[in-house]
Amino acid sequence: MKVRNLVKSTFALTMALSLVACEKAPETTATTATANPSGAATSGAGAGSIKDFKIGTLGPLTGDTAVYGTATRNGAVLAVKDYNEKHGTNIQVVDIDTKGDSTQAVNGYNKLVTEDKVAGIVGATLSSESVAVATASQEVGVPVISASATVADFTLIGENIFRGCYTDPYQAKIAADFSADTLGAKKAAIIYNTSDDYSTGMAENFTAEFKAKGGEVVASEGYNKGDVDFSTQLTKIAATNPDVLFVPNYYKDDALIAKAAKDAGITATLVGGDGWDGVLSQVTAGSDGAKALEGAVFVNHYAPDQETVTELLNRYKAEFGVDANAFAVLSYDTTTLLLDAIANAGSLNYSDIVKAMKAIQFEGVLGKMHFDENGDPVKDLAYVTVKDGQYVTYKK
Repeated sequence: MKVRNLVKSTFALTMALSLVACEKAPETTATTATANPSGAATSGAGAGSIKDFKIGTLGPLTGDTAVYGTATRNGAVLAVKDYNEKHGTNIQVVDIDTKGDSTQAVNGYNKLVTEDKVAGIVGATLSSESVAVATASQEVGVPVISASATVADFTLIGENIFRGCYTDPYQAKIAADFSADTLGAKKAAIIYNTSDDYSTGMAENFTAEFKAKGGEVVASEGYNKGDVDFSTQLTKIAATNPDVLFVPNYYKDDALIAKAAKDAGITATLVGGDGWDGVLSQVTAGSDGAKALEGAVFVNHYAPDQETVTELLNRYKAEFGVDANAFAVLSYDTTTLLLDAIANAGSLNYSDIVKAMKAIQFEGVLGKMHFDENGDPVKDLAYVTVKDGQYVTYKK
């Protein structure tokens, strides 16, 4: 029996209780899509053909994490545009702004399934909202593939759940291995957001792997969501003289921490995960903040100077007027994979599409990818460093 079948009911109960526990308001009350006489989709996308249907995207288009949701939406839009031009299809994208809130995400999911009757969903974007959507989707089995939900248990929720990115435990392990094996670090320190699942999970998994490699975690300091002063934590870390400072947070905090770490006299190499993507957008070229990021290394889904990605990055900027980040590129490949699976299925029936996704052998701008038995991707990753104010592939 697959592990996901053992945790499915637990996730459903947990999310149901968490949604009930949220402060209720009429505009954010979440309900789950079910069959009804008016034609809500329960096993497929309703009327249409495999050349004329809708897919949905879910993610924050406003708020503090909008850079991620917007990139995911844009990546999907560009993928569908390219697919339509190549195959003569008339596929449409319906995007939902979740505002980074799980209840809003479930409400958006309900709209996509019952009103828009989408054939599949790319999303959600953040891990917490993705878990909520995946749990809600178990009623009807709509194929859900997130480009960016890295929380480990996401794909264990159901047979219809997939992801296009690697997991948090995996990238934290890789970051620890890189620190020990490539950088030769013996001592590591960590600063993380105690109120964020991504950050705490990354810190825990890095710690376990770094210790397993024979390293010592000499300091592990937490901070709270919304903090902008990290001097107390970094002063304590500076006293331990670590070889690497693991910063498993999102890009806004990462930029602030890098500057504060340099001010505290920390000379350790800064190491992070995919939450670092976009960190250069938070600093001005040539500023002290930009200089503090020089030499930082983070695990990511691709490197911007990767030849296979360059053409897409240029077209993305021409289309949307901004630089693409990893979420955009992942979403492009993830969306194209979903469309290929629908074409392979030759059907808009949800179960047929899910079956086709499990069997797919996909090759996109990030290379080859297929899924393991839990819906997690088998694929490569990249090490990105900041050099001369640019993201480049790390070279020892």
